[in-house]
Amino acid sequence: MTDVIKKKNPSKKTDVLNKKNIIIISAIVVCVIFALSINLHVKINELKNHFEGKYENILKNHEYTVEKIELLAQKIEQYNNIKIDKNQFTEIYMQLQELTGMISNEVKREFYITKMVNVISNKNDKLDSKVIYDISKGIYEESVKYNFNPLLIAALINVESNFNPEAVSNAHAYGLCQVRRFIAPELAANIGIEWDGAEKTLFDPIKNIQIGVYYLSILNRDFNDLKTAIIAYNRGPYYVQEQLSNDQELSQSYLDKVLEYYTELRGFTIEELNNELDSSEE
Repeated sequence: MTDVIKKKNPSKKTDVLNKKNIIIISAIVVCVIFALSINLHVKINELKNHFEGKYENILKNHEYTVEKIELLAQKIEQYNNIKIDKNQFTEIYMQLQELTGMISNEVKREFYITKMVNVISNKNDKLDSKVIYDISKGIYEESVKYNFNPLLIAALINVESNFNPEAVSNAHAYGLCQVRRFIAPELAANIGIEWDGAEKTLFDPIKNIQIGVYYLSILNRDFNDLKTAIIAYNRGPYYVQEQLSNDQELSQSYLDKVLEYYTELRGFTIEELNNELDSSEE
């Protein structure tokens, strides 16, 4: 009897292996997918946080930019509201030049005289052009002599007489600077002006300016305060001294008129002029 050799069936074993492999691979795939999903979730959260941070920064930068634009707009509006004409700019430039010592006396002299010629011409068109120039020149020279700004003296004369060389007040004050007749002879003698009666002497524009500015310089020296000196020029030194001795306030109405026109000539604010006057007394 012939032996029949039985061979094992390999297909069954292969099927079992394939099933196990499929299970293992599937498990690996699931694990990989799970791991990837976790990693993807982390990445998504990171991206989300990153973009949220970026968005917040963008908002902050936007708010900052808007704020800066608003501030710039306000500044531009302020600059637009400041109107400086040619004369005011020239006045500022002249003062800067004076402060830096870069301006000659001749240029300064020409500037102030020309400015006052224009001012007086507009105030009193009845005066001869030579008289206007002589008055302007006299104001400048006497102001420089006693260390006053020429435009301050011009402002005082404007309030006193409106640039009328023959003005006479009820208090017997004469001429451009409205010098009182009872004190004029002594003042004139002090500066070498021959007294020839109130009208002949005080109606002379140059002599009147010389006496008036000299008188203001005395008051400024005695009170050591230019604002008080200006008040005393109008009200009299004895009245002012009495008010000060009794701790009473001085009337500011006359001073305000002078300074108001002075600010107009200078092109500055009253606060800036007050600072200038205060600093000149230190």
